[in-house]
Amino acid sequence: MTETHHTQSAIFSGGAGRVLRDILAAIIALAFVGAMVFLAVMLTAVFLIVAGAALVTFGVYWLWMKVRGRRKASGPEVLVATRGPDGWTVDGLGS
Repeated sequence: MTETHHTQSAIFSGGAGRVLRDILAAIIALAFVGAMVFLAVMLTAVFLIVAGAALVTFGVYWLWMKVRGRRKASGPEVLVATRGPDGWTVDGLGS
């Protein structure tokens, strides 16, 4: 067995190799930070798109209910027909 405790590759052994290693580490760190910022921007954009779609959907529903009105679910309408002087007429809704 050999007594070498610290073995390094030949590329990073000199002074210039350490500078190159530091530059590569900085580039990797900046790429990681850039990727995290990009993901944060994308998640924010997706959230804003989903929130906007929900607001538009709610607005359309509210406008539809405003125009159409709420329907009563009391059952079928029953018309009351009575005999008038000129024939049968419908006076209104029965109970």
